[in-house]
This record gives sequence, structure tokens and C-alpha cells, in this order.
Amino acid sequence: MGYSHDWSLGHLIEYSDAPLSNRKECIESMAILFERIFVAEPLDTSVHMWWDVLCYSWHCGNRNRERGGEDLELQDIYFQTLAKVLAIDSWICQGAALHGLGHLHHPETANLIGRYQRASLIDKRTARLSEAAARFEVL
Repeated sequence: MGYSHDWSLGHLIEYSDAPLSNRKECIESMAILFERIFVAEPLDTSVHMWWDVLCYSWHCGNRNRERGGEDLELQDIYFQTLAKVLAIDSWICQGAALHGLGHLHHPETANLIGRYQRASLIDKRTARLSEAAARFEVL
């Protein structure tokens, strides 16, 4: 998942010479992975931390939307994919998406989470996580 090898997912998406269209396809396919596999098998904490590796660059400032280019484009691709994962009827998937959104720092995060909160029957734990994600304060 991380960046420790040239072939690791984070490295391939962040530092690869692969065309952005290929990396976009890879990121978008993750929603299918959540929908078909992780919804039933969260693999301990793997699902919850999946987006940590991929979205944390915006949280720590290594990537910045204001720079434009790939920083902006990749952030939008992640955001759209996380929105799809958030819509899956599964606490595991929704929790993972909220965690990722909390690190991604996309300008539409609060709006997306507001719509999610209004449309979903969520418990107190999910309400706290979604509020923290909207403020970009997830751990």
C-alpha cells in the first residue's frame, strides 16, 4: 500500500510516470474493491487505513490543491471515489471513506459530509467521525 517499494500502490499513483488517465482508472477501481470485497471483509484495520496512505499527502502539505496540476487533479479523483465509497450501505466502507475525506482536505468535503449526514441514519460514533472528517481532524 505505502511507498516503500517502486511497485507499491502509493508509489505507483504518486510518483509513477504512468499517464494520469491510468492512475485515475486505478483510483476509481478502488470503489469497486470496497463494494465487492471490503464490505464483507474489512481485513482488520486495513480498510479503515486504506485511504490514509493515499490521501495523507494533502493533510501534511506534501500536496496542495492551490498548486494545480496533478495535486488538484488527483485530489478531485480521490474525492469522487471517496464519495462513491461513502454511498455504499456499509459502516465499514463509510467509516473508511470518512477517514480518507478527513485527510484529503478537498474543498467540497463539508458539503458532501453534510449531505451524507442528512440522508443517512447514523449513530453517535459515525456522527462524531463525520464531523471530525468535515473539519479535517481525523487521526
